[in-house]
Amino acid sequence: MTRPDLSAIVTFHGEGILAHTSLRSYALSRSVARQNSVEVQLVLVLDNADPQTRMFVTEHPDLDGTEVLVETRLGDAALARNAGVAACRADYVCTLDGDDLISTGYFLVHMKEAARQQGRFILHPEMVLSFGMYSAFNWQVDQDGSYYDENALLTVNPWISAAFSTRELFESIPYVACYPKRTGFGYEDWYWNAETIAQGVVHRLAWGSAYFYRRKWHGSLNEASHALRTVIPRTSLFALGRKRGEGQGHV
Repeated sequence: MTRPDLSAIVTFHGEGILAHTSLRSYALSRSVARQNSVEVQLVLVLDNADPQTRMFVTEHPDLDGTEVLVETRLGDAALARNAGVAACRADYVCTLDGDDLISTGYFLVHMKEAARQQGRFILHPEMVLSFGMYSAFNWQVDQDGSYYDENALLTVNPWISAAFSTRELFESIPYVACYPKRTGFGYEDWYWNAETIAQGVVHRLAWGSAYFYRRKWHGSLNEASHALRTVIPRTSLFALGRKRGEGQGHV
């Protein structure tokens, strides 16, 4: 089997029929990438997935047999992503959620932007369009741009969980489980963003890509974390004695 250029990890839990539309979106973006000679491997992680979600994923009409299915009982979004990374075969990896959508050129645009980067980097989609419980849109922050403020990470996560980087980076800086109900800590992607910056990784944007973020009425991990009043674990980004911007890479 030809080695893929990009492995896209999609995590599923209890999305039900929403998994169908998400996979249709990801498969369409994969098709566009293939038309431009970029092979995308879909790594489908079913973590404590209910029977309905599992059915919509495993029997999806757009699957072509090149996908990798990973079934786990981890019960944690961070660990589920790490399990997906372990199943990836490509040198580049991106993370997606099982109830969202992406622009048709999403994979291709990220791959083209990655080819222009130097050093250790993470790419995020340029624009996020929220839909569902409410509608909104925003442009994400490029760490090399004028709108980036490292101190802002004390109070807000500048990026959604969708991330793109090398497999080496995901392996060397894995996501860390929070288990908010037990620990009071949450927002594993926010914490991961802070830790990667502390280790000199630069967060950039894949210009021209859009992520469609489903804001759910019920079952949202972010909303649950808000309700529990969780905070991110103590991050080395704001360790005593660390100078602002210390360790930041350049591209």
